Amino acid sequence: MKLITVILLCLLALLVLLFVVPIRIICKIQTAGKVDFALAVQVLFLRIPILPQKKRLPNLRKFRRGALERLYEKKRKKAEAAARAKKKKAAKKALKQQKKAAKAKSREEKTGYTPKKRGVKHIIKLVLALTKVLLEKFGRYLRVDIAYLEITAASGDPANTAILYGWIWAAMENFWNLLSGTRMFHRNKKSSISIYADFLAEKPSIRGKITFSIALWQVMALLIAGGGAALTVENEARKHESAEEREARRQKEAAARADVIRELKNK
Repeated sequence: MKLITVILLCLLALLVLLFVVPIRIICKIQTAGKVDFALAVQVLFLRIPILPQKKRLPNLRKFRRGALERLYEKKRKKAEAAARAKKKKAAKKALKQQKKAAKAKSREEKTGYTPKKRGVKHIIKLVLALTKVLLEKFGRYLRVDIAYLEITAASGDPANTAILYGWIWAAMENFWNLLSGTRMFHRNKKSSISIYADFLAEKPSIRGKITFSIALWQVMALLIAGGGAALTVENEARKHESAEEREARRQKEAAARADVIRELKNK
């Protein structure tokens, strides 16, 4: 019993650790080298390279007759299973649409209200709500660390190199003034960014290492906040539809009463 308790506590501690420890996305840029861009994901001491992918030599065993026949049979069964799943999904979707149409028709007969299809306004409201929440939370949680960023201005003409150097300097200065005060960039130092001019080189180059980090619980918080914003917009749309439906029901009942009074007067 004690052993099971210890194992459960260890698993719980590991789960909490996974939620708290930040996930780092490491980007390396080096245009002057063989690899222009490298991307890796790191959790604690475990690093998983994403780009560039290692080139693997083809396994000649896969091209033998028996292996090819097995591969063909496997693909055939997979295609049949996918076709069955697609057919089942289409039937389920059709049944769902049929029930939805029957429900809408019953609702229309009772209230005289025909629900309008939600258009561009609803989509814009939803996108704006999600953008506001996600940018606010994302800017609070995401951390950007610039280990080094070296930009070298170069061209075939020294005059163009000087112009390019001045343009890059001004652009990076604006970039720094804009983002250095945010939570994402506030830990970075201006000395991490260097700009050079090479009057002998033919092409400009960039060399840098930038790490983006965010914890798993922060990702979950982003998803929850986004879901809450979407639900708020959906509830507002439903309230608006309910108000229109109540007004339609009131008008239908008033028209029915008017018809009854008219019939009584005719008698």
